[in-house]
Amino acid sequence: MFELCASILAADFAHLEQDVRAAEAAGVDAFHIDIMDGHFVPAISFGTDMVRTMARLTSKPLDVHLMVENPLDFLPELAELGVKRVSVHAEIPGGPEAALRAIRAAGMQAGLVLNPETPVEAALPYLKHISQLLLMTVHPGRGGQAYLPGSNEKIAAARALLQERGSAAVIQVDGGITPCTLPGAYTAGARSIVAGSAVFGGTVQSGVACLRRSCAF
Repeated sequence: MFELCASILAADFAHLEQDVRAAEAAGVDAFHIDIMDGHFVPAISFGTDMVRTMARLTSKPLDVHLMVENPLDFLPELAELGVKRVSVHAEIPGGPEAALRAIRAAGMQAGLVLNPETPVEAALPYLKHISQLLLMTVHPGRGGQAYLPGSNEKIAAARALLQERGSAAVIQVDGGITPCTLPGAYTAGARSIVAGSAVFGGTVQSGVACLRRSCAF
């Protein structure tokens, strides 16, 4: 089975509490929060205030994805808010090692993110620091994009690399996940699934049920 992380980027912010309650009732495992700084990616989304709001609205784990140039600036507050897992990009200036170490030192689980054009081998120097390898299956920065061709092959390559190196890191995928694309990602080795529009784009209960059924094989 897989962990389903509902991405609040696709939620209705005018009725955020209602959407969160619906997602909890539908059986999502965690909530995924994208923080964007307008520099590492062009878009600006949430800051730590949204994390604080989500910490009040749910007891489900919070899975934070930092699409920012300076992740160290965010970590003390995220730890204070009880965030379970924080993922940072391999592509940030100076590399991710300092941030990964700081995440773990703060008592949170560390994840490494690879953009679509970044080869899975880029994760090799950091495997001892991470519990999660997040593969972007769209170009980061905005929701609603289509699942990129070649993503399943990259997931399978990542699974092979992790097995070869004896790493227990979980492969997470984010971007373009639907009941049509999820089975391929799951078969290739993804075990943590971020879904936004597929959860919040219609009736939440139905969206979550369709995602779960798509991998009921």
